[in-house]
Amino acid sequence: MSTFVRKILQKMAKFKYRFNAETLSFEIHKISIRRRFRRAAGVFLLSVFVAVACFSLYSRYFDTPKLMTLRRDNAGLVLKLELLKKQIALADNTLVQLQQRDNNVYRPTFGLEEIPSSLRDAGFGGVDRYTPHFGKSVHVSLLTACSLMLDKLQRKVCIQSMSFDTVAQNAMIIEQMVDCVPAIQPIAVVAPRIASFFGVRTDPFYGDLRRHEGVDFGGNTGDPIFVTGNGKIVQAGYSLGGYGNYVLVDHGFGYKTRYAHLHTITVKEGDQVLRGQEIGKMGDTGKSTAPHLHYEVIYLNNPLNPLNFFANDIDAEDLASIMDIDVKDVRLEY
Repeated sequence: MSTFVRKILQKMAKFKYRFNAETLSFEIHKISIRRRFRRAAGVFLLSVFVAVACFSLYSRYFDTPKLMTLRRDNAGLVLKLELLKKQIALADNTLVQLQQRDNNVYRPTFGLEEIPSSLRDAGFGGVDRYTPHFGKSVHVSLLTACSLMLDKLQRKVCIQSMSFDTVAQNAMIIEQMVDCVPAIQPIAVVAPRIASFFGVRTDPFYGDLRRHEGVDFGGNTGDPIFVTGNGKIVQAGYSLGGYGNYVLVDHGFGYKTRYAHLHTITVKEGDQVLRGQEIGKMGDTGKSTAPHLHYEVIYLNNPLNPLNFFANDIDAEDLASIMDIDVKDVRLEY
């Protein structure tokens, strides 16, 4: 093909021709820019429509990789929530056992009333309070159930913790009380001689029947006298009312003890004393006919029988240990 013909064909390819039936010839057909734009826009919109339609059909019948990942993660979270719900139920069951032990063992041991179930299991209102947090989640019921169980468990734990704190405080008080309540005889004798018992007796001075508000322990002048429980010396001196030299100890918890007719006093008012500590020497001061110790136990200002506050089967070693003296200094009996 000659170069001339090739050039003619290339030039003709740049134009579009339309056959004119009247002139029976091909004429150059020119397309306006606006028409070209409309055609291009139509093709673009059609392509977009076809793409959206294809994507919609695909999404309806097939999961995208991202959606598949989300579904898998969601299933895993639901499984974890179900497991959490079971764990909360197990924890609640364990707590119920602690509550029963607390009501039936711990609190009664220390004189505390049981905590009613209406207080332990107090509610939190309806489930509507959780709705704003979970919105329209398809798992709103599961989320609500877990949240409600967790809130109730937290409240029960809080109440049980406060109950244990109260029990612990009372246990400490009881321990202090055990150390303070008069619990031994005030003289270092395993089997002390009782010269006069608690109750109504014939008064040795006046000869008539009078109430004796303590116990008289026989002994010798100078025998050591020991305090029978931890406490504080509130009175120590001479009484014109008949006690002679005496010591009054306040043990707390409503208890007091009095030690009268002492020869000497080895403590002073305000001193803190411990059970078994020496506070004086036996004597014959005040209204007394012979060396002895008049010993009283007072509870809430009412005199009680001191013989009810110490054991008769205590041995010399135990008594020596409590009074911090040598066992050879403990007499078996008068």
